[in-house]
Amino acid sequence: MTDLASAPAQATAKKPAGTPKRRRWRLALAASVVGLLVLLGIGLTRDPSVVPSALVGRPMPAFDLATLEGGRLNSADLAGRPLILNFWASWCVSCRQEHPVLVLLGRQAAATGAFAMVGIASRDDPARAQVFLDREGRLPYPSGLDPRGRTGIDFGVYGLPETFFVDADGIVRARHPGPLTPAVLARYLPQIGVTP
Repeated sequence: MTDLASAPAQATAKKPAGTPKRRRWRLALAASVVGLLVLLGIGLTRDPSVVPSALVGRPMPAFDLATLEGGRLNSADLAGRPLILNFWASWCVSCRQEHPVLVLLGRQAAATGAFAMVGIASRDDPARAQVFLDREGRLPYPSGLDPRGRTGIDFGVYGLPETFFVDADGIVRARHPGPLTPAVLARYLPQIGVTP
């Protein structure tokens, strides 16, 4: 009988030894779940279209491209005044959406001379880009040809349209993915010293 009586006591004596391990495991699991929920909460509050650019605050990459108009577009020729650089393509639906804004902004650039504006037809066929401009309306500024998207890679372009705002010193001050709107321009133009 002594053996039977001591058996339950031994079973209960072994149980507490495993309990701290279970508690640690449960605490680790609870901490992981809480951490995951915090990260998910932070992620849901951010705008998914905002992807930081490594170029903001740095000099604009140099480029030298043929243009749709038959000339050359060289970054060195654009130095000394604020610049708006827009990457676009004929196959890009959002590019069609922002096109009227670009035409108006290009006319403002031409009329005031306060800033320069250029486009870069990225990963596009020149003939299709010409058809796009014939249909949507000519841009009042040159568009460089970047058929393989190499200049776009230098700028870190990941989708079209994408616009870079460069100050007179050649420093990229802002990048906007997606179509330009008057509200977007009101936000970014002052960063390069241009009145909206």
